[in-house]
Formats: sequence, C-alpha cells, structure tokens
Amino acid sequence: MKVTLKDVAARAGVSEATASKAINGRGDIAEDTRSAVLDAAAELGYFPAKRLDPISARPTITAITDAIDPSYGVEVLRGLVEEGDRRGIDIVPHIESEGVQRATSPNEWESKHLAPRSIGIVTMVYRVRGPIFEVARRRGIPVIAIDPYVMSKDADVTISATNWEGGKTATEHLIELGHRRIALINGLSEFLPGIERMHGYRAALDEAGIGVDNDLIFPGRYTFGSGFDAAEEIMRLSEPPTAVFALSDRMALGAIRAFESHGIRVPGDISVIGFDNSPGAELATPALTTIAQPLSDMGRLAVRTLRDIAAGHSATSTRIKLVTSLVVRSSTGSPPSR
Repeated sequence: MKVTLKDVAARAGVSEATASKAINGRGDIAEDTRSAVLDAAAELGYFPAKRLDPISARPTITAITDAIDPSYGVEVLRGLVEEGDRRGIDIVPHIESEGVQRATSPNEWESKHLAPRSIGIVTMVYRVRGPIFEVARRRGIPVIAIDPYVMSKDADVTISATNWEGGKTATEHLIELGHRRIALINGLSEFLPGIERMHGYRAALDEAGIGVDNDLIFPGRYTFGSGFDAAEEIMRLSEPPTAVFALSDRMALGAIRAFESHGIRVPGDISVIGFDNSPGAELATPALTTIAQPLSDMGRLAVRTLRDIAAGHSATSTRIKLVTSLVVRSSTGSPPSR
C-alpha cells in the first residue's frame, strides 16, 4: 500500500500542512517537529514525488566542497554546472570546513545545505564527516564522492582518477629523461588518492632498478606553502635530487618558487612535475609539466549518474576511475651535468 503524506503526518502527530513544510524544507518549523516528521517519513519509506516546474522548480544537486584546494574544486564544479545545464539540473554549491561538518546536527545541516528538490549530493572534500550521509539516507537520495579521502562504504558511488598509474607515469617520465635521484613531495598521510600516487612513484623506481630512498620523501599538505617548505628541506640535502615529483600542482608550484628564490633554475638545475593539471599549471613560469586529472569529466559523470539514479536506473558501477594522462611542458628536462 502506498504511503501518503497523511500517513507521515499521523505518525509524527502533526498536520499534513506541517508535515509538507518539514519534508520540503519550507516554513518556520521547530527543530524537534521537523526531526519527528523526517524520522516518520524515513520509517514509513515515504519519499514525495517531484512535481517540477521546468522554469522555477528544476531538480537540483547539492555540491559540497572545501577550501583546501580551490582550483581542484572549481574544475569539478565546472563539469557539474556544464552538465547540469545540459540536463536541466541546477547545481547548488556549498563550501564547508571539516569543523563545520563535525559540529552540525543532521537537521541543521539539511536545513542550511541541502537544496530543495535535491536528487543527490556530490562531495569534493578531503574528509566527509558528520551528518551528510545520515541526511542522505533519511531523504532517500544518493551520495557521490569525488576523489574520496578514504574509500567510504557510505558513498553510493565514488569517482576518482587512476592515481596509481598517474604517479607511476610521472616518475617514469623523469626516469626517461635520465633522472635517478627523484624526490617526492608527499600529501596527507591518510589521503587515499595521494597514497595511490606515492605507490605508483615507488613502483616506477623499483621497476627501473633504482629503488626507493626514503630520505627523498618529504611531507606535504597539498598547499603552495607546504611545497615551498619541502623544497627548502630538499635544498639542505648534502646530495640533492635532480628532479622532484609533487603530488599536487600547488605543491609543485610552491617548490618551484622556493628553488628560484635561491637561484636554482627549473628545469636547468632541477626538474619539477606536479599532479592535477590545475588551471594555473599552464600559466606558470616555467609552465608546469603535470599529470592531468579529468576533473571536469568527473563532475559531468556525477551529474549523469545522479540523473540516471533519479530516473530509477542503477548506477553502472559504484567505483569509477577515469584515466589520467601526462602533460609535458617546460618544468622538466634532462638532469644537469655534474
């Protein structure tokens, strides 16, 4: 028997009008009343049909990003918006810090962040914490995690890049140029894409018979400043490397700034390669050699996947990887003669 709004209202002990406002996120409703209605809807399996005005009431996708690497989020968001426009879906972005995620209650998060008529949530954050998954389950909408910090069992679909292959390709490019001492500027120690890139770096060195020198691995945080700091440490080595692989473009650009501030030429004295192919990579001086992630394509695929799920189709895969590629520019070259 089909569950109706009247059933939900009776279960929650409120009027149908109040139940409708609570479910649709409208009106000034007490937090405990709203919670009771949403809990009743979840218990009864009630999810309202979407009656959409094609102009003023298009379906929406809620996109959550953070400020750790804005260029990364902007590229994914561009793909979301472009595909959303093609499909008649509005993208509603929110920038949210990790602390806000932890501190916010599910009802408060839903009220502040979940867009009306949302057919799904796309996360582009290093850590997905707090109420996001609880809200999604309660509303019966899927969550897609882009390049997730860890492979979360809670996300309905994850979309990421071939990070291991990309890390290996970056390192092989430097080896093919003749480099043997290749430093790595690592990322956050538990960030899954970074771990995969590091393993690709290790695999390339091992396959080339070079082996991994742990003294050439430096910590980073995917920021310009951490790349700068890592380069300062690299320059203090008694036998510095001839090349550096940074696990993000921002760290690579920070490293180049540090090297050049000490009169070390890139790529004349040291080669640097990044990862992401972010918008600033091509415009840098020298233009940055990097591994391109199909960031906009990730966003486009997320929209198509959510649209298909909303139409009643199953996702073709729950773990999707898009292919990375090497983009050779001006920041890498042969090692200097010594």
